[in-house]
Amino acid sequence: MPKRIKTTQPLRTLIVEDSEDDTLLLVDQLEIEGGRPVDWQRVDTEQALTEALQQHWDIVLSDYTMPHLSGMRALEVVRQYDPDLPFIFVSGTIGENTAVKAMKSGAQDYVMKGNLSRLMPAVARELEEAQQRRERRQAEQRLRILSLVVEQAADSVIITDPSGLIEYVNPAFERMTGYGRAEAVGDKPSLVKSGRHDQAFYQAIWETVTKGEIFRGTLINRRKNGELFYEDKVITPLKDEQGHVTHLVSTGRDITERVKAEKARAQLVAILEATTDLVAILDPGGCLNYLNNAGYRLLGLDPKIDIGKFCLTELFPERIKQQLQSEALPMAYRTGSWSGETALRRADEIEVPVSQVLLVHRDAAGEVEYLSTIARDISERKRFEAELQHQATHDTLTGLPNRILLMDRLSAEVERARHANNSVAVLFLDMDNFKRINDSMGHTVGDSLLQQIADRLQAALRPNDTVARHGGDEFAVIAGDLPRSENVLAVLRKIYAAFERPMSLGSQEAYITFCTGIALYPHDGASVEDLLRNAGTAMYRANMAGHNQYRFYAPDMNVRSHELLTLETDLRLAFKRNEFIVYYQPKAELSTGRIIAMEGLIRWQHPQRGLVSPAGFVSMLEESGLIIPVGEWILSQACAEFKEMGLQGMRISVNVSGSQFNDPELLRKVSRIMQQENMPPNVLELEVTENIVMQDPTAAADTLKKLRALGVRIAIDDFGTGYSSLSYLKRFPLDALKIDQSFVRDMTSDTNDAAIVEASITLGKKLGLEVVAEGVETKEQFEFLRTHGCDLAQGYYVSRPLCKTELIDLLREERRW
Repeated sequence: MPKRIKTTQPLRTLIVEDSEDDTLLLVDQLEIEGGRPVDWQRVDTEQALTEALQQHWDIVLSDYTMPHLSGMRALEVVRQYDPDLPFIFVSGTIGENTAVKAMKSGAQDYVMKGNLSRLMPAVARELEEAQQRRERRQAEQRLRILSLVVEQAADSVIITDPSGLIEYVNPAFERMTGYGRAEAVGDKPSLVKSGRHDQAFYQAIWETVTKGEIFRGTLINRRKNGELFYEDKVITPLKDEQGHVTHLVSTGRDITERVKAEKARAQLVAILEATTDLVAILDPGGCLNYLNNAGYRLLGLDPKIDIGKFCLTELFPERIKQQLQSEALPMAYRTGSWSGETALRRADEIEVPVSQVLLVHRDAAGEVEYLSTIARDISERKRFEAELQHQATHDTLTGLPNRILLMDRLSAEVERARHANNSVAVLFLDMDNFKRINDSMGHTVGDSLLQQIADRLQAALRPNDTVARHGGDEFAVIAGDLPRSENVLAVLRKIYAAFERPMSLGSQEAYITFCTGIALYPHDGASVEDLLRNAGTAMYRANMAGHNQYRFYAPDMNVRSHELLTLETDLRLAFKRNEFIVYYQPKAELSTGRIIAMEGLIRWQHPQRGLVSPAGFVSMLEESGLIIPVGEWILSQACAEFKEMGLQGMRISVNVSGSQFNDPELLRKVSRIMQQENMPPNVLELEVTENIVMQDPTAAADTLKKLRALGVRIAIDDFGTGYSSLSYLKRFPLDALKIDQSFVRDMTSDTNDAAIVEASITLGKKLGLEVVAEGVETKEQFEFLRTHGCDLAQGYYVSRPLCKTELIDLLREERRW
């Protein structure tokens, strides 16, 4: 007897009946016997039935004979809609034969209207059986789907009995192994054994699965045609309710291509790690994803470091980074690759020259997928190239530039001089008596002598000058950055001074002299060939004149150079013979008209030429280096005579040249003189030009502060003629500024000069400085300065420079202006 369905859910019942009364009887019977509400609908036509079947129903009850729809047609319509929906005939006219026919057509039962007591049990039974039918049908459907999955799976499937005999293989197995289903079924999986695994390997697999455990691993098997293939294998035991293994299901995937790719990749990685070239892979943004061992070594990186934080441009010096961003990367993105020479920057900041290839890799859609680069250390090649270049351009014996490099350097120097409007000097030096030394003492001594000469020449000249071996015992010098042609004489002096000491010739010593020829750009030629040829011609003339001679290619330069060298010699003698004297030019205070200060000026009392003004020799003092000792003498002499004159309430100022200001001993010398002469604070004033202090403002400020600390006043001389920055001037510890005489000279007639003078006075006052005007020669100039608030005036209107006795006489007059 069927179980009564215990539920409060309404029984959804579709009733096919032409009689309303019979329908209500059926519903009452169902609710009374079933103990649950009934949701029902009556239909009596095929159209109404078809529409009603669009809803969900639990059961269909149908009369057999109806005027508009037969019961058999109703059954046919319901079965087309749902083959599992319970269908029971409830009729008073159905006979046994008809009932059997109906059951064969798909009806589940029939109940006579005269015996409705059978209705509810039949309904209950059919509801339960319908559920079972649905579940069975669903299971069959799932089985069909699973069967399709197995049949159509890309992975091979083998099902064996517990002993390992194959019961089933799918098409993927056939494709993978080459064995057909008929060949495999009844055999064992060992038919694909390759012999690459030993018996212990297979025994371990068998022990695993027979214990009911899953095996996972990779097998090397053999296809029917003899080819080996790699199979990723999973063997799963199937168990019954008692836990006994009933079947073994093996699934396999052909991973041959993957294994080959992994092997190839492993081989590639091994090669990349073994290569001595840097290999790097980068993301599209240029940051590292991979770096081989050589890369770590080349960059000096710790292998444990996270390379992801490094991007391509961070591995290069700034100039190379700009080259990559402006040239390499754009070309690589445009054409797919770039190659060239760059330089990597190691972790310790050392640069490593490399030959580099940069590649851009794109995916199938053309988008950049990643970048790669290969860099080879070419340090040895560069060193070799540099060595070859050096050998090609330098003399083997002395290491000096040879004729090839000499011409190249001269060409560059001429081009630079053309732009800067400077002069360039080419000096050819031919050593006197070298052949005699070489023949008498041997080539070894001769070679050693040439090396010593090269060393002395290089030590004597400026770093930017070129000393070359022109051949044999001839040397060449290129001296650039010469503002005036006469400046070459300073170079010549240095060369001659370098050989005032004897040279070592083995166990002996000898003095070496040269004949020197000099050609000047642009006077003696505008091309390299002309200059070299004319310097050679001048050297030949010097040789004709005798030993230790020099000649300029231009005759007028020989005269001028003789005069300048004679002047230098006379100045050196003058310093030794105390021919220099100090003259003093008074400075008048404009507000009172009194003399309150003076400037010490050098004069040369020449034995034949008489009193020589500074304009005739001060520039030579600078060029010859005599300005350092002579300047110190002027400062000492001026202070000594100032104290000797007993000038109370007055100040004395002395000019300091650029060479003196940059002399490391300046502070010591000034301090010594002030202590020696017992000079009170703020009595001594040093005058320094704008251009001197602006060469290195920071260093100048430090020197000026230390001078101020010694009690020395500081004045800026020739104000307005240089290129001083007001922002720097206000930082200097200044006491006074002197307006240059070039502005004072025409200020009463030239409105521009007048404006400059007025502005200078105003500026000086704003900065709290004393303002001195130099070159004051007329009363009009004097009064103009007084009107505009200038502090002091210096010039011929006040007084010409005077010797010591003349100054004393003037001061005694107590004259006012």
